[in-house]
Amino acid sequence: MLIISAKSGQLGNRLLLFANFIALAIENNLTVLNPAFEEYAEFFVGTASNLLCCYPPQYFTVPGNKFIRSKYFKLINNLSKKNILKTQEITREKPFNWVKYRDIETLKHGSIVCFQGWIFRDGWFVEDVPKLHKYADKIRAYFRLLEQYTINVENLILNVKNNADIIIGVHIRQGDYAQHQNGRYFYKTEQYLEVMNSAVKLFEGKKIKFLICSNIPQSSSLFDRFNCIFANGHLIEDMYALAECDYIIGPPSSYTMWASFYGEKPLYMIRDVSQAINLKDFVHFYEWQGIFNYRDNWSESFWEWTH
Repeated sequence: MLIISAKSGQLGNRLLLFANFIALAIENNLTVLNPAFEEYAEFFVGTASNLLCCYPPQYFTVPGNKFIRSKYFKLINNLSKKNILKTQEITREKPFNWVKYRDIETLKHGSIVCFQGWIFRDGWFVEDVPKLHKYADKIRAYFRLLEQYTINVENLILNVKNNADIIIGVHIRQGDYAQHQNGRYFYKTEQYLEVMNSAVKLFEGKKIKFLICSNIPQSSSLFDRFNCIFANGHLIEDMYALAECDYIIGPPSSYTMWASFYGEKPLYMIRDVSQAINLKDFVHFYEWQGIFNYRDNWSESFWEWTH
């Protein structure tokens, strides 16, 4: 049994981490518990009635609330930190590689190992079929939104699709990005507008509509020259609305990476805000391995992009 016993990052990071554990669990016929997912569990079909956020979900399918989930997480986290439960730390310097892990056979016969850390990637940035891609349908089914959130996303997207040939989702990440990596990927709203203008030029003759998702309020008047609609401003609904767009644009972030993965939509990560966009710059999730220099140090590159 694998247990994710520590919280690493926010929603996007947690989803990608959990998804990779699930892929490994499916591949090796193991069970994953993720009590560290507790504050996001209420949004998804696979976790809402799954007290310890377990995969496969048929185990521990007892309804939980935030208070109970939080208690379980704190208990398991403490047991893990004190090494009462066997714990594998995953650090930036030493990302976890399942292929090199010697206890896989022991795990298959009932042992329990807790994992604390972020850089857990097995079979994603490799040359054969990535496991995340291999088991994508099962992972998406597990992380499908509950009906009340799905309805809100569907209603929004119906409105966006009205009188549009192509929908481009734009993730404006400001707020926390002013400090993240010393503001490396913090862009002013005017800079996002220039990126949008560059995107419009890619589809001349087409009716382009933008879906604007932002983690801080934006002045709608700044966007008057574009055909656009603002998203609901809900953390989960905005992410899954981006997944319904034809193309996604945003700064390097696991938030848009998950939207790209879940919706199977091409993503353009803004690394140089002054650079004109080319269609080839939009990349599907199963092509991400080409973005990172795997042979040199993909984990360092991925960390800098998303954490």
